[in-house]
Amino acid sequence: MKLGKTAKLLLLFLLLLGFGGFLVILQNGLEKLQRLPEEKVYYPETRDLYNGFGLRGKRRLSGQILVESEEQVIYTDRILKLGKLQKEQIPYAAEMAGALAEKTGCEIYVMPVPERVVLEKGYEGRKEEYSGWVSELQEALPEGITLLDPLPELEKHPDEYLYFRTENNWTMRGAFYGAQAVLRALGMEEENLKAYREYAFGSFNGNLMHRAASTCTDDSLKKSIRSMEGDVFYIYIKGSNPNREEITLESISGGIRTMKRPTIQFIRNGVNAVIASNYLHSVVEGRGKGNREGNLLLVTDSKGKMMISVLSEVFDQVYVSNIDEDADFAGNLEKTIQEHNIEVILWAQNAAEIGRPSYMRALNPLLKEGGDSNE
Repeated sequence: MKLGKTAKLLLLFLLLLGFGGFLVILQNGLEKLQRLPEEKVYYPETRDLYNGFGLRGKRRLSGQILVESEEQVIYTDRILKLGKLQKEQIPYAAEMAGALAEKTGCEIYVMPVPERVVLEKGYEGRKEEYSGWVSELQEALPEGITLLDPLPELEKHPDEYLYFRTENNWTMRGAFYGAQAVLRALGMEEENLKAYREYAFGSFNGNLMHRAASTCTDDSLKKSIRSMEGDVFYIYIKGSNPNREEITLESISGGIRTMKRPTIQFIRNGVNAVIASNYLHSVVEGRGKGNREGNLLLVTDSKGKMMISVLSEVFDQVYVSNIDEDADFAGNLEKTIQEHNIEVILWAQNAAEIGRPSYMRALNPLLKEGGDSNE
């Protein structure tokens, strides 16, 4: 059937109108893509040029001190935090561990994470202080609660990169060895680090360096601190690990949001690549090869979360609560235990902060019914 002249013109008009609309949609889409913020992606080093001190080449740790105070010692290549361990922390920590056991009926494990200084030559007194403090904490804990000290395991690896030089934290390698104490206590087979994939990422400047530089008033000293060689960040994770979490955190607007994403992210560098920093809690998917009933509740700070690649291997699920931010932890504890089939609770935290209410926002309400989590 032949079309008339008017029909042809109408058809042509409709085709042009449709094509014009398509161009408008395409242009709008491209403009939106251009407005999206670019997210930096960190790529692993193709060659590992770092030694067991986290320094390039064959260099050893420096003995030159830039400045020393009661809180820290700043060398030319590292900063040692001198956290204070006080006996006043012990009763509150022991009482809190007992409250966790009483309110949940779960197995309770307490792990104080030592700071780097206890492994440094020339600071043997700090190690003795830590070991004595741990012994007193162990004696104070209620019957049935187990204290896990990662220091003996760390001491087996003196030439390895266990702690960052510019960040107040252990590396994922140090955390891996610390996690072996957890596995042994649970009667599980220890993990082999050689079975884990290793990714080395370019240097980052940790929180100790940032704080030292920002508070320094001497320009020459500030320049020396800022020129300190940054840390290398290693990720250790098995290829078969799900590496998935459902994380809950506060949004910029002040609301609460939950999202699913990788537990260890390659778009970040440093300790914030593991879970996050200012999160409330995270439900991490695991492999459950530990052949054990029930899951793990990990109450922790920035140090304990570094063990997640190991703990998620042996449990089906690891519920991670941020001890500094999760103010609703105590109120939701019973629900959390039931919904996530929790059988084991691990409280892992910087030894200098265990038992100090100002660093235990999530746990404080357990001992202060109706009280403020910030107390």
